[in-house]
Amino acid sequence: MWRRSRDLVEIDITYTCNLKCFNCNRSCEQDPSSDRMSAAQVQRFLDESRDKGVRWRRIRLLGGEPTTHPQFLEIVSLVARYRDRFAPGTRIEVATNGHGPHVKKMLAALPDDIQVLSTSKTSNVQTAFHTFNIAPLDLPEYADAEFANGCGVVQMCGFGVTPYGYYPCAVAGAIDRSFGLNLGRQTLPDSRDEMKEELRAFCSRCGLFKRPQRETLQGPAMSPLWREAYAKSLRAPAQLTRLPAEDLVQITPVKHVQQPCPSGSQRIEKVSQ
Repeated sequence: MWRRSRDLVEIDITYTCNLKCFNCNRSCEQDPSSDRMSAAQVQRFLDESRDKGVRWRRIRLLGGEPTTHPQFLEIVSLVARYRDRFAPGTRIEVATNGHGPHVKKMLAALPDDIQVLSTSKTSNVQTAFHTFNIAPLDLPEYADAEFANGCGVVQMCGFGVTPYGYYPCAVAGAIDRSFGLNLGRQTLPDSRDEMKEELRAFCSRCGLFKRPQRETLQGPAMSPLWREAYAKSLRAPAQLTRLPAEDLVQITPVKHVQQPCPSGSQRIEKVSQ
């Protein structure tokens, strides 16, 4: 049994992506959307965290491709202010595909204390991706599975924040976008809350719950449940409840100041796909 993280969080600030890989676990290729979080929604999450005394060990900004967000640098500034004023031990990360001149330009504008996790993708075919769109509900071997047990994502990637609220992981928020279950929490859950009902709903549809496949992926792989959900969503996108926004004070976006990295560290880290 996996336990949802209480100190790691991923914030899906946008579902826009400049690459749109097959089998994307945010459905950027399968169910494209220009939807995104506002800076005011991110501030709402940070204010709730502060008010409840939550000092995140790591906050990761991603999507989609996070650098495509028109308020990307402003959002980074908001998270940095939360860290500097309330949680100095928080590590701030940006997860990016590292692809294209705009992405590289935005990454270069980040200050040196923001950690960049780049997969350095060059193609929309990612052979190491999981079969995200093969739903366990469509497979007889998972008929008796206890989906409330979750998978490693909820513990190692962390709690999820999306335009539609709070989820046991950010992947769950992306699933909600296509299935329209409208299960995003609108207030930050208590640390004792395991979010079991949400795990049952989303893990039963999520291919990441399954045991890893051995074959490599050369193109889309999809089971009937997902084909039906995407067809419906593409015809009429679900109208999910949105995370409330917070009034913002004017924040000047962070500016990059070139400094040598501390000994033994690198600001840009290449990660596996």
